[in-house]
Amino acid sequence: MQLDEVLSLISSKTGFEPKTLGKGFIALCPAHEDKNPSLSITEGDDGKILMKCHAGCSFKDICSALGIEEQRLFPKDLKVKKSKSKRTYYTYKDEKGNPVYAKFREYKNGEKTFCFVRRDKNKKPIYNKKGCRNLLYNLPEVINGICNQETIYLVEGEKDADNLLKHNLIATTTDNTNIWEEEFTKFLKYAHVVILYDYDKTGFKRRNKLCKALYGKVKSLKLINLPGLKYKEKHGEDISDWLEKGNSIQDLLDLTEKTPPYMPKTNGIQVVSMEDFLNMKIPEREIILNPFLPSQGLALLYAKRGVGKTHVALGIAYAVASGSQFLKWNAPVPKKVLYIDGEMPAILMQERLNKISKANGGNPPAGFLNLITPDLQEYMPDLSTEEGQDSINNLIKDNDLIIVDNISTLFRCGIENDAESWAPVQKWALSLRRKGKSVLFVHHAGKSGKQRGTSKKEDILDTVIQLEHPLDYKPDEGARFEIHFEKARSFYGEDAAPFQAHLKNTNDNSLNWIISEITIKEEIHNVAEMKKNGKTIAQITKETGLTKSQVETRSKKAKELGLFEG
Repeated sequence: MQLDEVLSLISSKTGFEPKTLGKGFIALCPAHEDKNPSLSITEGDDGKILMKCHAGCSFKDICSALGIEEQRLFPKDLKVKKSKSKRTYYTYKDEKGNPVYAKFREYKNGEKTFCFVRRDKNKKPIYNKKGCRNLLYNLPEVINGICNQETIYLVEGEKDADNLLKHNLIATTTDNTNIWEEEFTKFLKYAHVVILYDYDKTGFKRRNKLCKALYGKVKSLKLINLPGLKYKEKHGEDISDWLEKGNSIQDLLDLTEKTPPYMPKTNGIQVVSMEDFLNMKIPEREIILNPFLPSQGLALLYAKRGVGKTHVALGIAYAVASGSQFLKWNAPVPKKVLYIDGEMPAILMQERLNKISKANGGNPPAGFLNLITPDLQEYMPDLSTEEGQDSINNLIKDNDLIIVDNISTLFRCGIENDAESWAPVQKWALSLRRKGKSVLFVHHAGKSGKQRGTSKKEDILDTVIQLEHPLDYKPDEGARFEIHFEKARSFYGEDAAPFQAHLKNTNDNSLNWIISEITIKEEIHNVAEMKKNGKTIAQITKETGLTKSQVETRSKKAKELGLFEG
C-alpha cells in the first residue's frame, strides 16, 4: 500500500486532511476521538509506512480503525538492501510531498560518500537518480513557509537543514553543492531568504554563487557571517558546528534581525536600490547626551584658550559615563567613554575629576570613564596617521563615546589650514561612526574667535559648539562663557538656543555650574536702537531698568559693532 493511499484513507475516516510536518505528516488519529492531531505518519527509505499515535493508540488499533492489514504497510519487496556501513537517508519530495528520490550518506573506511536511490514503478529501489528532476530539500515545508511569510534558511547540507527544522526554522539545500537551477530561484521568488554557508573553499564558492543567483530575485536576501567559525580548505565548520559551540537558535534569530540586506560589491563599493534601502531595518540612533549627541554622532567643541572647553568636555564625559546631567544636557543611560587628552598634566586632570566626582556625589560605574593622558605614556600617538589610529583602535573598541582633547596636540601631521590634511582624520572618524561610535573633537579658536584651520572639519559633523566669553566678561570671573550651537543637524528650537554657564567653586572644593539665559546681546541691540532714535542715557536707563554704567557699556559696544554712529 502506498503512502498517498494511506493518507487518503485517513482523511476519509477522520474528515481531516493530513498536514506536512518535517519529513512526514500529522493527522487526526482514527482509533480514538481525536480533536488535536496526534497521529504522525512517515515513510521509511525502505518503503515501510509507519504510524504513531502520540495519545497512546497502538499501531494495530490504528490499522484496525482504517480497515487495513498491518502487513500491507510492510511489503518485503520494497526493502532497501542492507549495508554493513552506517547510512543516513535524506528524502527529496515534490511540491505535493511525494518522495522522488533519496540521497544517502555513508562512511566507508572513514571516508564520507553520497549516493542516490529512487524507486521504479514497482517500488523496487534503483541506486541512481537518472530521470529525476532536481529538487530543493524540504520543498513542501519551503512552499508552506513562503506562504506564511517565514524566513527560509538556505544551508549547504541536509543535516544542517534538518537541525534547523527541529527548531521550527524552515531550511533547505540542494543535493549537489555545485548546482543551483533557475527553477530554485523561481520557487523562492516571494521568500525572505537567509544564506548560511560552510567555512571552507567550497562553501565560499557556493555562497558567492547563491548571492549572485538570488540578489534582486527574491523578496529579501541576507548573508549571515556566523562569528567564531573556523575556516578549513576542506570540511570547514558550519551552522551545526556553530550551534554545538553553545550558540542558541535565539542567537541566530538575533543575528538575522541585526544583519542588513545583502548588497553586491562593485570594486569594494556596495550598491543598493531605493526599494531595498527603504526596506532595510537600520537601527535607530539612540541619544547619548540629549539633545545634541546621538549614537554614531560626530561633534566639535571649540573655544579660545582659557575659556573653559576642557571643563565642558570633562563634564560631558562624566555625564555620559554616569547617565546624569551636565549644564542643560542629560544622558538617558550610562555609556562607556574614552577620554583622550593630549596636553593636560596628570595632576591637574586628577584635581578636576575629583571636583566633578564630589559635585556629583561619586564616580560613574566602574570602567565607564576611561582616560588616556600624556603623563602616563611613553609617547602619545599621532592620530592623523594610520599607525597612530591603529595603536588605540583596540582601546576604542569597548567604548561608546570617544572624546579627543584636542585636535592640535593629537593630530600632528599636516598643515592646520590645509583641507587635505584633515582627510585622514575624517576617514578615521567615519570608520568609527560605521562601528557605532560617537566622537567629540575639542579644538582651539583663533584670534577672531572662530575655529582654527580649515572649515572642512565641519563637513561630516552633526554638531559644532562654540564657547566664548560674554561681552561683559571680566578675567576675575574664571570660567564664564556663552554656549552657541553653530551647527545642529538633528535638533532645533529651544534645544539649540544659546545659553550662559558660569563655573564656581563651592566650600567643599567641588564644582557648581550656574546656568542663565543670554540677554546682554539683546540689550546691546536695544540700546543701539534707542540711541539711533535720539534717546538720552537717562531716558534709556529709565526705560530699560539698566544702570547708567550698564547703558554706557552697551552703548560703547554697540558703536564698536557698527550698530549706530555718533
